[in-house]
Amino acid sequence: MKLAKLTTKNLARRPMRTLLTVGGVACAMLLLVLVESLGSGLERALSGSEAARTLIVYRLNRYCPQTSFLPEWYGPRIEQLDGVESVLPVKVYLNNCRASLDIVPFNGVPADKLADTRSFEVLSGDYQQFLREKDAALVGRSFAERKNLAVGEQFRFGGINVKVAGIFGSAEPVEDGTVITHLEYLQRAVAVNKLGTVTQFEVKVKDAARAKEIAAQIDDLLRSAPEPTDTRPRILFLEHATRDLREILHFAQILGIACVAVVLSLVANTVMMSVQERVREFGVFRTLGFHAHHVAAIVIGESLALAGSGGMLGIAAAFAVIRFSDLTIGAEGVPISFTLDSGSIARGFAVALATGLAAGLAPAIRSSRAQIVESLRSA
Repeated sequence: MKLAKLTTKNLARRPMRTLLTVGGVACAMLLLVLVESLGSGLERALSGSEAARTLIVYRLNRYCPQTSFLPEWYGPRIEQLDGVESVLPVKVYLNNCRASLDIVPFNGVPADKLADTRSFEVLSGDYQQFLREKDAALVGRSFAERKNLAVGEQFRFGGINVKVAGIFGSAEPVEDGTVITHLEYLQRAVAVNKLGTVTQFEVKVKDAARAKEIAAQIDDLLRSAPEPTDTRPRILFLEHATRDLREILHFAQILGIACVAVVLSLVANTVMMSVQERVREFGVFRTLGFHAHHVAAIVIGESLALAGSGGMLGIAAAFAVIRFSDLTIGAEGVPISFTLDSGSIARGFAVALATGLAAGLAPAIRSSRAQIVESLRSA
């Protein structure tokens, strides 16, 4: 307790320097935790419960939903294949195919097939109203929070005007950020205007072990059709669609490493300056009976206090940013929400403490090894 009081008093001697150091650490940790939360959100999006037995049938050599057009009559032919449980035609419309912080993905589907092919729960609103009204829509929970939408409100984007009939939650994270409309309504929309075509087919297979085999059968069946297909398991499709995001994440992780270096240099510089100012004081401590390890503990305690305080402040700021801004980034119709889970918080705080410990080691060793007489003679 005595050492903790000494540490606190030493940090309070230079309040502006302490605050600037803690603030710098907090900014660096904010960026680091946001990077971690993006990685967690990407992992969560790729780990849907139905991904193993879901196939995505896409137009061959097309890499954006806006360019993939498949005839609706492909659906009944795919349903006839052995091992296929269900086929859901989906028309996708979005504002931007590339990586974007404000992605708006519409999914047009046959309303009568939705409940049988997708697993979701209507959290508020009237599902029957959605079935009855052609201009009604179901809005994913995360999208509704991001756009501050409520049941009964009108939502307009890109010439598409829909009424929010309900807000739903899904076991598939990527579906939580979408707007579901009636297929024909979206096909006839001015922004799309392509009646009789869909962007993709979601194919559920009965046995996940046969997914690749059935994917090959679908492509063989439609190889000579007007629009040849490229069928992949959903997990591979999502990995391909989010390749830009993974490149962004890789670059952000490099920035995260740079943040750790910034924290290390900030804390080390502050502690070293503090130690140099108190050389004689440490000499007095030693004459009063403090041992070398006591002096080292005081220095390391200061370093840990600076890094730990900045780490907690940065984590709190990251939580506030994610909670109140509903950060989402997406590409090719796949929305990814920033996810701040307990693992990200624990890793961020552990990095802060480890960096603080590393930053305080050299000054602590130097202070503990200083000779008493030389310390007392210092200016």
